[in-house]
Amino acid sequence: MEKSLNEETYEKLKYDIMNFEVLPGDSISAQKIALRYNVSRTPAREAIVNLEKEGLLKVIPQSGTYVACINCKRSEQEWFVRKSLEIGMIDAIFKNASADMLDKMAELNNRLINYDEETESIPRIEIDNEFHQLIYECSGEQLAKNIIKTQMSHYNRIRYLAELNKNISVKTNDEHNMLIDAIRNKDKRMYLRVIKAHISRIFNELDKLKGIYPEYFEKN
Repeated sequence: MEKSLNEETYEKLKYDIMNFEVLPGDSISAQKIALRYNVSRTPAREAIVNLEKEGLLKVIPQSGTYVACINCKRSEQEWFVRKSLEIGMIDAIFKNASADMLDKMAELNNRLINYDEETESIPRIEIDNEFHQLIYECSGEQLAKNIIKTQMSHYNRIRYLAELNKNISVKTNDEHNMLIDAIRNKDKRMYLRVIKAHISRIFNELDKLKGIYPEYFEKN
């Protein structure tokens, strides 16, 4: 089904915010969005409404609308939701996983291992997201998949920043391989241990990231 102009504008602006093409703290308006994406103000205003609901935009009365800085408390709440949903998917994943899915997961992880900015057209985090989308689709939990996709805006922006650090991204690649092996070997205990560590690890790097990108985080 063809997407409406409202949906396209929303998705483009969200993509640009999540991938730091539009930065935390930047001023946003319907006029700026309309000019950026060559649309009228109606889909621009609709994008603002939807992204404010998701916590990516902040409307300050008598001041304007701004890209929300990363809120660490919210990111922890988002992480808790993701952790709970991913743990709940495990039985379905092990029941439904196929050799074809595992091959696709391995292919995506090889792209991450050999990631080259000059040859890849999308950020590392987008490939990482595709890897996890395969897991969500395998579980058959469509609502959980949609919640993870739309309600993790602060947590996922920390993930993006973390993946810019090669020391962190190497660990991501290693853990992906461990998840693939766990599914292939039907080892639920190993999968549970790895997935918990995998989606929690960015918090070990949080102080470092706040030191590198202080302007992207909300002040305490």
